[in-house]
Amino acid sequence: MNTYTLKKSGRKGKRFLIEMPKFGHSHHFGSDVGKTYIDHNDKKKKDAWYARHKNDKGWDNEHSGIYHSRKLLWTETTLDKAIKKYEKEHNVKIKNEIS
Repeated sequence: MNTYTLKKSGRKGKRFLIEMPKFGHSHHFGSDVGKTYIDHNDKKKKDAWYARHKNDKGWDNEHSGIYHSRKLLWTETTLDKAIKKYEKEHNVKIKNEIS
């Protein structure tokens, strides 16, 4: 089973970084300002975010930032729940280094 690593991003304007050694690359994602579903658990805001971004390039491509924002920040009410769902869906393990 492959292991991905989730970290805080060092890139200006981004919140997280997911390292995907299986593919030899990583993705910075999530805005470092504002709140996401894992922060506010507001279904209306979640629906509005989906409506705004569903046509973004990379929405269904696991090799894009928007994909990881959707799967890890806007799907479940907590990051831990989102990670568990992602792991099951992708048959990977995510090492969470977010403190």
